[in-house]
This record gives sequence, structure tokens and C-alpha cells, in this order.
Amino acid sequence: MSDLKARPAPAWERFFEYLYPCDKEATRAEVREDLSRLGIDVRKAVDRVQKALAAAKGKAMLAEARTQRLSAVARLGQVVPSAPTGLRERLRGLIEGKFQGTERAAYFHKLEAAATDADLESLLTDIHRLEALSEGTPGDTQPTE
Repeated sequence: MSDLKARPAPAWERFFEYLYPCDKEATRAEVREDLSRLGIDVRKAVDRVQKALAAAKGKAMLAEARTQRLSAVARLGQVVPSAPTGLRERLRGLIEGKFQGTERAAYFHKLEAAATDADLESLLTDIHRLEALSEGTPGDTQPTE
């Protein structure tokens, strides 16, 4: 009987019902009693099923996380800051209007540390991307200032 899997499960069910007819419904306690009387331990099988369920749940969570990551990356790719004219002053106004407390202090520190226009553009891009992520929707690609 090396090819047990060659037959579909319903065929095996009919075969075993033919060999061992069962007209009696058993309670859970009776089944446990019969299993312990016969020395059959189902804990390993239960553990394997629980591990398989946990693995399937983990795979589903991973797939969801990947989907969310792709969505966030797509939203970040849509954010395009505008031209760098008067960028330092624009950033100062943007930071004053959008941030509070320690966040504001951190962005002002970054603004003061920015030495080049590329640094300022990078800071503006970071602010726009942060705003796009906090909104949670890919809607408008240009945040309001």
C-alpha cells in the first residue's frame, strides 16, 4: 500500500465506513477515553496542526506587511517637492506651521545644520514624505503649505 495518496480522501472515507460501520455517535469524553485506553497520544498531531496554523497566519501577516510596504513606497514616490527658490525661508514657515514641541525643535536644528541647497531639498522632501505617510492616503502628491 505504498500509493495511499493515489486515491482521493472521499474514497478512503467510503472504504473505512464499509469496513467499520459506526451507527453510534460518540461524545468527546468517550473518544478521549477510547484513545487513552488504546494508548494513542494525539498531542503531537495537535501540536503540528497548531504550528501549521501559526505558520499560515504568519505568512498572511507577512503578505499584508509587504502589501502595505509597497503602498507606502508608492506614496513616497509620488511626493515631489517644488523648486528651491527661497527654500530656507519656505522651510522655516513650513516647520513653524506644521510641527509642535520637540518635533519642531528637531526640524529647526536640521534646518540650521543644512549647508547646501541639496540639504534643504532633502529636508523638504523628508517633510513632504512624512506628511504623505501620516495622511495614510495616496491622494494629492503635493502637500499643502
